[in-house]
Amino acid sequence: MLYPFGLCLNDIFLVNIVPPPLKPLLVVFKKDKMQFKSVILNLIISTALIGCASPMQKADQEAKKQQLNTPVEVKITVPFDEAQAKTAMELGSTNIKGVLYHKVSSGGKNAGSDAPFTLSPAVNLKNVNVYLYPVTAHLLELNRLENENKNRFSPFSKDKQLKHFIPDSRIFKYALHSKTDDYGRYFFKSLKPGRYYILAENQNITSGGSETVPDGVGVVSNGWGVPVGTVQHYRNQNFNVSTVVEYEEFVEIKAGQKELVLESRMRRPMRLIPKEYR
Repeated sequence: MLYPFGLCLNDIFLVNIVPPPLKPLLVVFKKDKMQFKSVILNLIISTALIGCASPMQKADQEAKKQQLNTPVEVKITVPFDEAQAKTAMELGSTNIKGVLYHKVSSGGKNAGSDAPFTLSPAVNLKNVNVYLYPVTAHLLELNRLENENKNRFSPFSKDKQLKHFIPDSRIFKYALHSKTDDYGRYFFKSLKPGRYYILAENQNITSGGSETVPDGVGVVSNGWGVPVGTVQHYRNQNFNVSTVVEYEEFVEIKAGQKELVLESRMRRPMRLIPKEYR
């Protein structure tokens, strides 16, 4: 992640080692149903075979997992164009006004899940750092490498090796910083027309819930005191769950535009890492 001021670009190691959302799968499904079915079938077969692996196969799997999860250094070959960034961040007349929020469920057995429906209640996030960068070729290359890390366990990814890369430090020189207020709002002022990348620091949302769990078995007797069966007892159990949410977006300010309003929803990244790589 492009967090300036001492935060590491590859905080992705902790929270973003994930495959892509289901959207790419749906695209493939629309384009080629047979290909989609083949991928799903292969995933099911691979998962089933993991439990049948021999000791040698399990040892090879563990060695492979260790290799893929050990980051290799990758040099960023696309140079940072400082002149372009400087020009992009000259004073303009457009303001960005955004609100940062999440829809992580609280209460009940689904606490901690990211609500799938738009009408679910939103919780605005205060005191969250938000950064804005001008879009350059260097930033796009960083974004590509990050996406490779995120999507490396996708069934469509050929490169599953975790990568470590360091951006040109000058990229942070041209970043703008804002912090959400008590209402979750953030502001960037006096921007020129062009493309920008907005990134919020990942947040850890703690939610409380409850669920029904088994609580022992009772004996059922007839009128003469003879046991005739059993009955399962249940009780409510409270729990807390921690959910990481993230937000990043590419936006564009058009010529003559006075204000760009953004509703920035922080979402839970998907985590469908195959068992053999966990």
